[in-house]
Formats: sequence, structure tokens, C-alpha cells
Amino acid sequence: MKSRLLLTGLAAVVLTACGGGGGDSAPATATPQAINANISGTVAVGAALPAAKVTVKCAQGAGTATTAADGAFKVSIADAIRPCVLSTVAPDGSPLHSLVPAGNAPDIVANITPLTELITAALAQGSTAQFATFSAASQARLTEANLATALGLVKQLLSGSVDLGGANPIKDPLVAATSGQTGNALDQLLDILAARLAAARTSVGDLSSAVGRGDNVPAKLQPGTENCNVMKTAGDFFVAGQGGFRRVRYDTATAQLSTLDSQGNVTAKSPFMPYQGEACRYIATGNGVVNDVMVSRSGLALMRNLSSWQLPALMVPAQQLAMSELAGDWNAVGFERAAPGQPFYPTRGTFTINASGQFIAGADCTGTSTTCSPWAQSDLPVLTQTAHGDYTLTDANGTAAVAAFKDTEGTVVAVVSSANGLIIATKQVVRLLPTVGDTNSYWDVTVYPNLSSEMAEASTTITSVNAMTSAYTRLRGDGRVDTWVQNSPISGLRYRAGDASSRRGIAMTLGSTGVGALISLDNSSLFYDISVNRPQ
Repeated sequence: MKSRLLLTGLAAVVLTACGGGGGDSAPATATPQAINANISGTVAVGAALPAAKVTVKCAQGAGTATTAADGAFKVSIADAIRPCVLSTVAPDGSPLHSLVPAGNAPDIVANITPLTELITAALAQGSTAQFATFSAASQARLTEANLATALGLVKQLLSGSVDLGGANPIKDPLVAATSGQTGNALDQLLDILAARLAAARTSVGDLSSAVGRGDNVPAKLQPGTENCNVMKTAGDFFVAGQGGFRRVRYDTATAQLSTLDSQGNVTAKSPFMPYQGEACRYIATGNGVVNDVMVSRSGLALMRNLSSWQLPALMVPAQQLAMSELAGDWNAVGFERAAPGQPFYPTRGTFTINASGQFIAGADCTGTSTTCSPWAQSDLPVLTQTAHGDYTLTDANGTAAVAAFKDTEGTVVAVVSSANGLIIATKQVVRLLPTVGDTNSYWDVTVYPNLSSEMAEASTTITSVNAMTSAYTRLRGDGRVDTWVQNSPISGLRYRAGDASSRRGIAMTLGSTGVGALISLDNSSLFYDISVNRPQ
């Protein structure tokens, strides 16, 4: 929560720099001048990165250089106007960035390291990929004041893991370790960060995304489990489904899943043990209940009750998402009942939320129809956020709990849970076709109207793609061939016609989370299906 507040503070600084806010005049800033810029620094990840291509883009002017054996580089740009963004590629293929703020000094030091990538993410308040085009909006952010705020945020987020003290990773002298020399103090900080990333079984790219989103970065730097990289010590989740909603905390040190009350006190504990040696699959036992838990690469997990027939649940990593991040058009697929004691049936809908959490439109959809039945204005709900980061949905019929999650590619997912159903939703996007030869393996849980369920493990290979019809076929490991039409009946969904071996249905992929949902359209066999990609 603190990181989100700090990011909000950064936004306020940016707003002031752009002339927004109160009526007082902003302090005068120096008029940008064309200069013969000499930008130098060192590229390192602990060890120096030799022969790395460095690209520099400025508000005016650009240049490139190749690093020397010690990672050093220098780029000279005639008639350049600052600010500038620098980029290169780390050995694992992830991008690294650094920044030169607005100003008129011609000689500038700008190292490029994992630490400068985190500073760039903090300033971006999102993905550092936005600096690829270096738009006017990106340039406006790049002031000395904003850069200092971003550096301060990174220092706080890394506190307890990597003590940066008074170091400035962008400007300070960096002597990177090579076969012939020992790295200096700044380089040793890179070594410490690399060790923490390795212990946490995460990457610079994932950590950069977490900083940009305002996630719980300290939790992500806690040691990962040997069984599943994404599970971290003191990782908080919302369990949405199984007829309710609760907050839990997973602790690798004790291998337990603790249920928390509204004050954060532990009310119950469940042993959380690996399932038969499978990576990212667990058995949670407690209070006479046994749950099978399947964890995706994003940390979003599917929970299936093995002790009784219940709705499934999604275990959603707790995040602090601003209400504005939920604004937009959504698709939703659910498994709901009209009243207690009635069977559950698949449902589909669309809705639009504004930046304050008000639903401004919504509709129920039947089959493959693109013409859906709009909700009455009096039925449109509103979302309010709780202190823990989850939400309460309120409409004329009562309330339901909502957990929201944003993945590393910016896909936002919401899970709505009540005693009468489970709804999974994600923003509408145009889905790209897969590539022939793509493979996947996944866990698959199918739930029927009486809440009986079955679980299977499956694998698929994409065998053909037709760009003209947006259709593709995939071969399952059991020999079944499915044909899907992407972005049908509307953007973000895909449709499968029924045949002798598969049911007619509509599926929805939740971005890069590794989770998807499917509803059956076959009246002779209605069901709800949730799949989780297995680690590969």
C-alpha cells in the first residue's frame, strides 16, 4: 500500500511539472537548448556487459554505441535536446533502461543496470516499454525532481533487501567486475540484487513490472519455493469463490496458508504441501477440508474443494490497484444460480466501468449473439475499494466481493464471488492468433450444475492458423482436434463449434496470467471450465 501512495505522490509531482493543480505559478525552468551531448556510463548486471548495443533517444537527436570489455560506453549527439532515454538488452533478453533528465549540461553520466531499470519503472508508473517511442508525455515526466522521487521510491522498496544508502545508480561512478578487475561499491550492490532475484526465483523484468504497477515489491524479493517460483513468503491472496471470499497469507517458512480476519489476525491455518512432486500444485488441508490448488505463472491460482461439491475459487494475489485501472469495457463469464437450492448455469455478459467505479452500462448475452440484453439503469452496480485492496460490488440486490489483479502485460482481471455464483471478467482486447507449433500443457477443472466437478491434465499443439477467418486448430494430447475462432462472438473471446468429440462453447483467456475460463453452450451438457497453464 505504501508503494502505491508513493507512486501517487510521484504523479502529483508530474502534474505540478506539467502546470496542473493549484493556481500558483510553477517555478521557471531553463529553456531547453540544443547541445553537443556526450553521454557516457557503464552497462553491467554485476559483471560488465561487453559488446552490448546501447541506444540513446533524446527529445531531439539519437545515437548508438557498443560497450567495451569493461561495459563502458560513450555516445556523442550533435544538436541534442534533453531529456534522453537509454536502452540495452540484458543477457536474459530483458530490456534495461536508464534516463537523462531535462537540462542543458552537455556532459552526462548515465549507467545502465538492473537498478536503473527499476528507477525507470518507478518514474514510468507502468511498463518501461512506454519509453520506446519517447513521446512528449514520456519526455514531460523526465525532470530532475521526478527522477529524484523515483530514486527515493526504489530505495524504499529495496530497503531490507538491497541497501542503496546515498548511492545514485544512474550518476555514480560504476566499475563493473571483469576477469581482470573487482567491481566497486555500486557494482557490489548489483551483485546483491542479483542474489536476491535468484533466491526469489524472479527476474529483473518481473521486478520492474512490479515496481511500475505499485505491487508489494518486498514480498516479491522474499525467497521463492523450490516447488513453485511465484509463491513467496508473506504473500497475501484473496480467495474468491467457494460461495464466499476471504484473505489468506502463504508462508514458505511454515508451508502454511493462514486465513486472516479484517484486522489481519490469523483465524485458521492450513498445511500447504506440494502435490505428488508436481511443480506449482499443492494440497491445502484444514478444518476437515481438502483443497487442490493449481498455481499459474502469474501467481493467480485455481482452488478446487475435494471434500465437498462447491464452486471453485480463484486465489488472487493481493494488489493495490487504483480504481481508474478498472475503467473500460469488460467481458465476463460466470457460473450462477437464480436462488439458493437451484442449479448453477453458465452466464455471459459485458459491462463498462468508469474511473470512479460506477458501472455505466451492462448487458446479459445469450449464445453467440452479439446483440445482448442491456441492464436497466437501476440495476447498474458500483464498486468501492476496501482498505485491503479488494472491492465491494453493490447493486439493488445486495453486495458481492471482488478481487482484481493486473498481470505483467497490463491485463486486468476481476473475480466476483457471492453465495449464488462466481464470475470471472477481464477487459475486452483483440486477441492475436497463435503460431503453428505453439504448445501448452494445463490443468483443467470442469464444474457441472450440481457442483460436481472433474479435473484433467491436458496438452495441446497448434496445428493450423487461418488469418482470413481468424480460426485455428489445435491437437490435444489425447488426439482430439478443436477448431476455435478468435475474437468471436466479440473481441477478447473465442468460439468453438460443437462436434462429436467436443461441446460448443465460448472461452476467455485472462491475458498472460496463464488462466482461462470456458462456458458450455450445449444445452444437453452445460458446464463451467477453468484451466491453469502448467509450468513448462
